[in-house]
Amino acid sequence: MGNPELKDLFFKTRFVGGWHLLAVALYMPVGVVLALIRVFVSLQAYLLALLLLIPELSFIRGFVLRVIGLVLGIFIIEENPSQRDKNVRVLVANHITILDHIPVHLLTGCFSPSRWEVWPLCLKVFEGSQDKHMFATSLRSHLSKTPCPLLLQPEEADTNGRVGLLKFAPWCAGVAAAVQPVCLIAWRPLAVTPTTLGATFSLDLFWFLFSPITIFRIRYLPVIQKQEGDTDEEMADRVAQSIAKELGLVYTKFTAKDKAEYEKRQLLEASHSASSRPRSSPRLSYELQRMAAQVSEVLPYVPPDVIVRDLCRTRSVDLTISNILEGAVRYTPLPQPHEHRASTSSVSRPTSSTSMSSEVSGPFPRSAQDRMMSFVERKARLIEDARRRYMEKHGLLDKQ
Repeated sequence: MGNPELKDLFFKTRFVGGWHLLAVALYMPVGVVLALIRVFVSLQAYLLALLLLIPELSFIRGFVLRVIGLVLGIFIIEENPSQRDKNVRVLVANHITILDHIPVHLLTGCFSPSRWEVWPLCLKVFEGSQDKHMFATSLRSHLSKTPCPLLLQPEEADTNGRVGLLKFAPWCAGVAAAVQPVCLIAWRPLAVTPTTLGATFSLDLFWFLFSPITIFRIRYLPVIQKQEGDTDEEMADRVAQSIAKELGLVYTKFTAKDKAEYEKRQLLEASHSASSRPRSSPRLSYELQRMAAQVSEVLPYVPPDVIVRDLCRTRSVDLTISNILEGAVRYTPLPQPHEHRASTSSVSRPTSSTSMSSEVSGPFPRSAQDRMMSFVERKARLIEDARRRYMEKHGLLDKQ
């Protein structure tokens, strides 16, 4: 397998095309009802867990989590349970969904670091998340105070789990001298991806509730010991390479920060494209062309693409004309024939996108109020003259 690009590591869309999309469409009513039922049952289980908030009673926590996992449609296949070394307190896994920790906890009783502490879901906040050295120290302190193991996912961001792994953060190797790599694989009968680029937690959670089941396959790999002279980065790379080799993936040099930057660029480009592209409705397209023609009749020196772009935003001929005359729209004036320039010489044209034409010459008003009145009067006169020329050209004055 060649070196993948960053974009290959993530799902771009929630659905796979073809007949898979038809299957999702047919299942949609059932999925929505199932999601609503699951939300209700999950809330009941969560409230019960809060009422029985006794951390020492691990069996209560395990029971509640099993109920929540069942409600979410999470099923687990532990491929090689005999390979789990219970003497090793730190598990390191790849990151493919927002709920990776639930199936691993149900099998091992582990806790996972998180930005929010949610006891029933076995998520715990550790100090020093911004300082990786302090973060590793907090994790070691946890291991010394409780028998519960830790699940670490040093990619620090999820991927599609099909092409490659993000680079593992070195702090995962500073928690313990020995760690056990764990391979996670997720599958759904419907072609609905667990996450997409830019998806929110709540959106990914909805698709967990919507999907009939999500099957997690868990595979333990041989324990990796920190060798004498190994740096944290070298050990983290060895752990990542063992997982990548087992899953048939490429261990890339891309990091979670690279994903965040790529995600921002994609969302920004999508937003810019959506805002600058006219809507595709045939009727709307006709209306835009008609309004653009009216504006061009009044302001022939303004490029058509500039007019259309502003009309897509204002949906008003008058507002677009006002924006152009006020200098709110940037453009380079089109060259006009000599005859047209002569016929419209009474109105000076704007020579830049930031200046407004003026028919009135005279001394510059001294007060701000006078200057504002002068501006308003010039603007009104320009708009009135432009309308008058339009009406004269189309013979509308004679009909009044």
